[in-house]
Amino acid sequence: MVKGPGSRRYAPVPQYAAAVRVALAGVGRMGSAIAGRLRAAGHRVKLYDPALPEGESAPSLAAAARNSVITFLCLPDAPAVQASLNGLAEAAPPIVVDLTSSLPSTTRRMAAALAPVGVEFLDSPLSGGVAGARLGTLTAMVGGDRDLLERVRPVLATFASNVRWAGPAGSGHATKALNNALSAVSLMGTSELLVTAARHGGEEVAVVPAFNAGGARSQNSEVKFPRDVLPRTYGAGFTAGLMVKDLASALTIAEERSAPARFLAAVRAAWIEAAEAMGREADFTRVHAVIDARGAPAAARMGGADLDVLCRALAGINLIAAAEAMRVAAAEGLNRERVLGIVNTSTGRSEATRSRLAGNVDREALAAAADLAREANVWAPLTEAASRCV
Repeated sequence: MVKGPGSRRYAPVPQYAAAVRVALAGVGRMGSAIAGRLRAAGHRVKLYDPALPEGESAPSLAAAARNSVITFLCLPDAPAVQASLNGLAEAAPPIVVDLTSSLPSTTRRMAAALAPVGVEFLDSPLSGGVAGARLGTLTAMVGGDRDLLERVRPVLATFASNVRWAGPAGSGHATKALNNALSAVSLMGTSELLVTAARHGGEEVAVVPAFNAGGARSQNSEVKFPRDVLPRTYGAGFTAGLMVKDLASALTIAEERSAPARFLAAVRAAWIEAAEAMGREADFTRVHAVIDARGAPAAARMGGADLDVLCRALAGINLIAAAEAMRVAAAEGLNRERVLGIVNTSTGRSEATRSRLAGNVDREALAAAADLAREANVWAPLTEAASRCV
């Protein structure tokens, strides 16, 4: 072990395929897939999760982390990360990488508390779901020391094909929360306006390509709607409860930084209502089914809706969300271009983020879309909220 400046311990990670001793705390669906990828790459993995059958888990986090080169945390939330502090301090592994969708303030507290015992800390939340973990195609949004990232990059690359530095400690968690908030907006907003178009007689297989042909386009409309929504399989691999949690994280960051986030607050309220209807463990793409089933289609096929109006309204919803998210990012001290660059490789991307927030919100289109939704008895909370925000 080599000692660096300030007596911090530096544990060089092999740059090629050599095996590394790894501990992983938290072996749910995502953690299990990550453990599989690490083992397949030849790394020696020790697991810790009290929910595992006897014999599959180390008796404690400290026991798992002791003698590891890298200890990964893949835990439910920020309080669970904070609760891991004592075990990590006892074991003092050279490097801890937090894969949890946590809070930047928690990251900074953990890094400060562990530094005196020689532990280096990175926050590295992931985007791409369980399927991405199994395939090794996740996006890792990494906050912390950039040189440390380069040392752990070969191990991260076993499950994340896109590893991006987000900035100083906490930047990864802030970027992930804002990315997922934008994904929540485009998924629900696209669902609202697709159902509105369908109740006015539009064909879904024609409406989604129209969204994707211009400013209404998002990762959700490009990927999840053709794959998960139109065939009604609703199997993207991310739960409604996790989406509610990530929206709460984005709003916590906004509150801690005194950054107004009125639209994102309305988005969170709508997602809480949708999650209660479908169940928190339901796939989050099922929000479309919630909207589609809610309210009798009393005005269905009443003469058709102007699809161009709905496209412009959806573009406006995504632009309002992106502008608000970038204000929160600025208040958190994130680099705008770096955040947008990461979002544009991940699930939060939309034409608004691709264009670097170019253009203006079409107020008339939003108002008209809200009217069309009401006429067709569609529950459209984001369309309504966006029409009030401009």
